[in-house]
Amino acid sequence: MRKHLKYGAIVGALAAPVAVAAIVVPSASATGGGTASSAFGISASGLLTIPQTPSVSSGAQPSTKSVASLPHNPLVQLSVLRTKAVSGHSEASVVDLKIAKAAISPKAVLSAKLITATCDGGAGSSRLVDVRLAGHAIQAGASPNSRITVPVQGLGGVQVTVNKQVHNADGTTTITGLELAVQALGKSQVIAISSATCAGAPAAPGEAPRPSPVPSDLPVTG
Repeated sequence: MRKHLKYGAIVGALAAPVAVAAIVVPSASATGGGTASSAFGISASGLLTIPQTPSVSSGAQPSTKSVASLPHNPLVQLSVLRTKAVSGHSEASVVDLKIAKAAISPKAVLSAKLITATCDGGAGSSRLVDVRLAGHAIQAGASPNSRITVPVQGLGGVQVTVNKQVHNADGTTTITGLELAVQALGKSQVIAISSATCAGAPAAPGEAPRPSPVPSDLPVTG
């Protein structure tokens, strides 16, 4: 298929709105401080927008949520989203994920049996089961902030960050199981999958701050 026809398919897919009810999370002042735990299963920004779904916070009820699927759209398909957030702990998981299956090619650009993120006491980890990017297997148990860019016909380079870990200014840590970023028609599209945020115990006087993870390249197999 010609490249311009693929771009047209991408635009048509991304232009279709995904109607997901946004969950309002209380502000730090409403929850008694900036250390509430939180989690969400999936979010997207760019040409396609998906609010953090399902979003939970330790400062609001319910503290656990499950979603069987997203509203029908040609870009993101999945089976189950689960999230949980309590004081000092949060977790998120996504089951049977496929991204851009119908919009770009007969095969999914990204597919996964399972992607999870867990944050506990300010430290976290992620788990990947049978994750493939453009047919290439993504290594499970990757180091924090491991990245890979794979060329995809009709899209150019698709970048994936696995086990993304960010230490936030409020003292919390955010673990994202996998983040996909792509440029389409001169615009960026970012999809975050399985994200968990929590706070650690206050550092003892004179204790050195926790070092930030260093990004590394992620090997793939095909």
